[in-house]
Amino acid sequence: MKKQLLAVSLLVGACGGSQVAPLPPYFTAVNVDHPRFPQSRFVTGVGLSGVSAEDADERAKANVSAQISAQLESETSSFQQYTSKSGDTAEQVTARISVRSSFDRADLIQLVERVKQGDTFYSYAALDRAATDRELAAGVTADLASFSSAAQTAKRARAQHDTGVFSTAATEAGKIRPRLDSSFILRRAMARRPAVEEASYVTLRNELLALVEEARSRRVVGVVVKSPNGGGHLSDFTVNAVKHIGLRPDAAPCSARPAKELTDATELEVDPEENCSEGSLGERCEVVVHLVAQACSGGTSGAGTVAMVRGVHPSDRDKARKSAWDKVTPQAIEAAVREALKSTIQIGE
Repeated sequence: MKKQLLAVSLLVGACGGSQVAPLPPYFTAVNVDHPRFPQSRFVTGVGLSGVSAEDADERAKANVSAQISAQLESETSSFQQYTSKSGDTAEQVTARISVRSSFDRADLIQLVERVKQGDTFYSYAALDRAATDRELAAGVTADLASFSSAAQTAKRARAQHDTGVFSTAATEAGKIRPRLDSSFILRRAMARRPAVEEASYVTLRNELLALVEEARSRRVVGVVVKSPNGGGHLSDFTVNAVKHIGLRPDAAPCSARPAKELTDATELEVDPEENCSEGSLGERCEVVVHLVAQACSGGTSGAGTVAMVRGVHPSDRDKARKSAWDKVTPQAIEAAVREALKSTIQIGE
């Protein structure tokens, strides 16, 4: 009996002597660098799974992406603080800088090591900071050149009082700006410092934003109604539409403005067309409203139309006319005003 117990104990001791190799510390310790992938040069992440090595791979990559996303929040705040101190922009200008950035280059994350311990799979992923920064820089080279060209064109046009060219160029630059802002924030997170091109870009961008804000504050739209048809409602609807868009209306045509106001002024001509006749169903009136916008400095114009509406009454033409005009709504007028002004004024920057 004693011999049997000894044999069992030796067997247990032999089994217990089979030691599992310990994991390298960088798989489990937060502040331990991988010897080949230090955090000063790489963003790293660990993934573990009891399912498969592939599942551990995906978790490691997701960990790297999560770290970058967390860093982006900090860098976005830093970028906005930096831009508010350069370019001497007014508070209302910097308040318009809304920046969103996300990391969508998971293809650059490399799996550099796999380990299996018991039933658990471990993966180690790394993203090269410098290589990623180069990729991001190359990806926005064309955007940076296009933005610079459009912004410089807008600056020259503003100095030359060319409203149409300024509006077109500023709008073009405004479409590119969010992509560049996002890219520079992402590059900050990658390289842990601003990109070389960032300072000159931000200076030019803030100069453009200041000019856009200046133009916006001075813009005025002279609403000129050519016919009293529609009563006062047509004029009121048009003036309110201009206000709703964010512009300042008045009733002055370009010809009545002093020369110093022409650069930032637009004339909006409202031309209602009314046609009433007797038809098979009685009195019928048709109404169309044409709007034409013309920059007072010349060069650009636009048009909008409120589509034809009809009013019918068996015997009373005035009631037929009223029925038609009641269908010319503030919403229809605003849509036509926007259409007419969009070619002459930068709306909604």
